[in-house]
Amino acid sequence: MKRKIKKAICVMILLAYAITFGNNTVLANTNVKYDNIDNQLKRELDELHIPGMAVTIVDSKEVLLAETYGNCKSIDTPFIIGSISKSFTALAIMRLVEEDKIDLDEKISAYIDPSAYFINESDGDRITVRQLLNQTGGLGTYQRFGNAKITESYGQHQYANINYGLLGEIIEAVSGVSYSEYMNKKIFLPLHMEHTAATLEQSKENGLIRGYQNYFGFPIAEEPDYPDEHSWSTVPAGYLSSSVSDMAKYLQMYLNGGMGIISQDSLNAMFYENVYVDDNTPYYYGMGWTLTEEYTEPVLGHSGLVENYISNMFLLPESGLGIVILINMNDYLVTNQLADIISKNVIFAILGKEQYKVSGNPYIVRHLLLNVAYFALLTTAVYPIATIKKWKKKKRTKPLTAFDIIRHGILPLLLLCLPEMIGVPIWVIWYFVKDVCVVLLVSSSLLFSVGLYKIFYRIHWRMKMEKFEWIRCPVCGNKTRNRIKEDTELKNFPLYCPKCKHESLIEVKDLQITVIK
Repeated sequence: MKRKIKKAICVMILLAYAITFGNNTVLANTNVKYDNIDNQLKRELDELHIPGMAVTIVDSKEVLLAETYGNCKSIDTPFIIGSISKSFTALAIMRLVEEDKIDLDEKISAYIDPSAYFINESDGDRITVRQLLNQTGGLGTYQRFGNAKITESYGQHQYANINYGLLGEIIEAVSGVSYSEYMNKKIFLPLHMEHTAATLEQSKENGLIRGYQNYFGFPIAEEPDYPDEHSWSTVPAGYLSSSVSDMAKYLQMYLNGGMGIISQDSLNAMFYENVYVDDNTPYYYGMGWTLTEEYTEPVLGHSGLVENYISNMFLLPESGLGIVILINMNDYLVTNQLADIISKNVIFAILGKEQYKVSGNPYIVRHLLLNVAYFALLTTAVYPIATIKKWKKKKRTKPLTAFDIIRHGILPLLLLCLPEMIGVPIWVIWYFVKDVCVVLLVSSSLLFSVGLYKIFYRIHWRMKMEKFEWIRCPVCGNKTRNRIKEDTELKNFPLYCPKCKHESLIEVKDLQITVIK
């Protein structure tokens, strides 16, 4: 009940913001020193070892800041913008709603054939277009076309790319043209976004900047893993490309009430017809846009992450400003978190608040700590190989056997299952944190392999030992220091017993021992 009351109050406040935003009565903060923001970004870029970055800040009338950093040399250079693409897809849906071609509360089975996407065709009769936009249809985070199904999260927000992939399919079905064609004709061209594309081919023609993925602290340039029909993500969910010069025009469209693309009412629906998300920092998810109240004024936005690009986009309704930050590297465990600080510092600078300090080489320190952890894990896996000769000489005991079972059986199994244990499939780890995936796979493979070698060695040793027999002293019956095989033949052999100190002459043939003296 408290949450409902809180949400009702929040909705009333947001409606007030929407009215203010819609009437364009807000003005940009004229006290902001954009040169200071530029200088701050330059320092942070060097501190965080980011290959390339482009940033723009706009109000409804002009571009207040448009700068490039590192190996990005032009504000017209496109980046893959990740999940910021969802706002474009939502915009296209709302345009089709205004044309009476889509009803937000209609079941998606009215527009597409659910059997092509869902395990149970009837799921398409339970999910509405609005639920796809708000991501409340119960679809799982890691589902793809063909294996989609409603989960227990139905009715609650669960972030899943498949929602916006399905919206892209609806756009194609309703418009009769491809997603790329529709976006070009209805959004990109009207807004004069000449460096924005919905295909990899066009993105490269536009001069797509090379993206990087970080391996053990070293950025490595890689081709983007652009999606196909079998991919987890899709173009409508995360693979549009754009430049900061084009994104400036895109945000100004929102700041100017839609500019003929869609109406202000539809924009308000995208922003404020949202659902509460109880995260570490609670926020609201609308239609391709989030709303957070962690700052001194409400901030709308969306972030983006693909294999080798990250991005952030913000609208500050009260200040009448828009911000876009595009980076051509994915460093999931270090730079991505630090890049959030860059984004927040830009907002803090605009709002006149104290900024986070980026100092002390956090990039180097954090990667050093991670590499120490990786090295320790790999050392654990390599050590049994380096000490295998010592292991062979050790006496087999129950504690040693138990330790080997843990080291070569349980530990590698835990390493392989670790991603699933934290709720992330290992193939997702491979996409976004390849160095971690490599360490896990190599370490577990080495541990398993050495374990198998030890098993086969013990089996071989036992078989070998079973082919020998100890010669026992004919006087005291204890084992001597001599062994014989089936083909061993001895004549007049002096057999000494270390136990009773007696020496006997024996003959041996076919494992039969004859005492001569």
